[in-house]
This record gives sequence, structure tokens and C-alpha cells, in this order.
Amino acid sequence: MNILVTGGAGYIGSHMVRMLVGAGHDVRVIDTLEYGYKASVPKGIRLTVANVGDRVVLDRIFSSQKPEAVIHFAGYINVEESVREPMKYMANNVTSPLVLLEAMEAHGISSIIFSSTAAVYGTPTIVPIPEDHPKAPTSTYGLSKWNFEQLLAYFDRRGTIRSISLRYFNAAGASLDGNYGEAHEPETHIIPLAMKTAMGQQPSFSLYGTHYPTKDGTCVRDYIHVEDLCQAHVLMLDALAAGHKTDAFNVGTGEGVTNREMVEAVKRETGADFPVVASDPRPGDPHTLVADPTRLTGEFGWKPKYSDIKTIITSAWKWHRAHREGYLK
Repeated sequence: MNILVTGGAGYIGSHMVRMLVGAGHDVRVIDTLEYGYKASVPKGIRLTVANVGDRVVLDRIFSSQKPEAVIHFAGYINVEESVREPMKYMANNVTSPLVLLEAMEAHGISSIIFSSTAAVYGTPTIVPIPEDHPKAPTSTYGLSKWNFEQLLAYFDRRGTIRSISLRYFNAAGASLDGNYGEAHEPETHIIPLAMKTAMGQQPSFSLYGTHYPTKDGTCVRDYIHVEDLCQAHVLMLDALAAGHKTDAFNVGTGEGVTNREMVEAVKRETGADFPVVASDPRPGDPHTLVADPTRLTGEFGWKPKYSDIKTIITSAWKWHRAHREGYLK
């Protein structure tokens, strides 16, 4: 297929591009490079540096490339920042990609896979969390993703665009060869931060919140290896091509790991006994997010292959040791 990947220079998006290319698809990337890295886009893949809200650029891409589907990763992801700067997140995660949907509709492109999030649920009342759980986001990040899902439902009702939203839990890990991994600036994710501490790049690791109503007082998360996450997208791409209706699916393992457990696992795998400091909770963080993935596994036979904690950590550690400075812009 001919596919446009937005945010294809980012962590998950660039992994997706490599998987698509490996499967024989024709791929083009649009990314602002605000947080993405040109070096993470495979050689030979055409990269357009632009925002998905630029209608002139989109019209040019859609007219020349004529993609059959869009996979939409582009968006801001920092939960704490979204609480501080809500309008920035609504503009970038809702208003700009609305232009993308309007351009798709105008050019007759009828399929999109959306990178959504477990943050749409807020603090859950049912764990593991099913897809029909009430949506009550506790951050503007989660709200922006839920608002865009609702826009997708609107375009479905118009009969112009079918979509599948994948609600990620915690994407983690690196390519198994250690060549591609997770690099954000600033970094806010637990495993990269623990890796940086293990390598001596910061003096201590901060545990944000140690008095939550969980087994050890720290947040509980469901970790999904980036390769397993991308494989779910491949299945959804095929499903939309076969006429699947607009829908949303959780992507997770159904197993929860506390932040303290994850830090101890990083210490074991890296052999580094770094200091851990208790810090205040971050605004907008629900204490427990664990997926109920049974709809995805039942309907599509999807099962994670690499999402055990050891594989996640060892793959990430392999990448971080080889890329101590991350990617170069």
C-alpha cells in the first residue's frame, strides 16, 4: 500500500515506518522535527518537514502521492506540560489534525489509524480497563486524544473516513538490534530516565508519587514493547483495507508493573545501583493504567511477543549504551 505516516520521525512512528518498509509498503513521512529526529527516518524514505495543519503541504502530498491510508502519530505527549499549557495541546493535537482529516476527505482518502492513549480513561474505576470504560481524562493530553477520537467518529458518520484508534498503554523498549530507540527532549518516560541515571548522566532517579493506593505506593503501568505495538498497527491497516468499521482498541498486555518495580528491574538488568528519590506526584497522572486487551487479541489474534519486562529493558539498555547522546538532529 501507499501510506502517509505523520510523526514518522518520532519514537513509535519511526519504528512503524521501518516495519512498513520491511513489509513492502510505499511510505512517506511528514514530521515537524520539533521532537522527532531526521536520523531515525530510514534512508530513501521521503520526509516532508511540516505540520499536519498545513493544508497547502497536505494537498501537495495527497495530489502527488495519492496515499491509500494515513497512520497518524504526530502530536504532543507530555502529560505534565499539557496540564500547564492546555491550549498548546488542544491546538496541536486537535485543531491541526482536523485539517488533516479535512484534506483526507477532500482527496478521497478514507482510512486512518490514530495513535490514541490510555489517558482517555482518566483514573479508572475498572481494572483492567475495557474499551467501553467511561472517558474522564485527568490531563489535557488525554482530553485532546479523546476529542480527536470524537472527530474521527464524526467523519465516520459523514461516510467519508473510517478509522481505528489504538489506545496505547506504555510504549517501551527499542528495536531488538539496538539501532533505534526512545529519545525525547525533554525526557519524561520512566525507562529512559532510569537508563540515564544508570549511565551516570543524572545523579538520581525521581519516583513521582510514592503514596498512591497501589501495592507499593507508586503508579502502576502496562508496558508494551514498541515492536508489538507497531505489529498491532499492521493488523489494523489490513483490517481497514478489508472494510473494518470505525473502532477503538486497547493495546497492552493486561499486566501491571509499579514504577518502583520497574526501577528495580532496570537496576538488575543494568547492574547499576543508582539512588532513587521520592518526589511529588506529577499533575494529570492516574495512579493505575492496565489494559484489557481481549478485544484486540480475540478479534485479530494479536499477541505481544516482546513485551515481557526483561526484553523491554534489555533492548532499551542496548540502545541507550550505544546512543548515550540520543539522536543528532
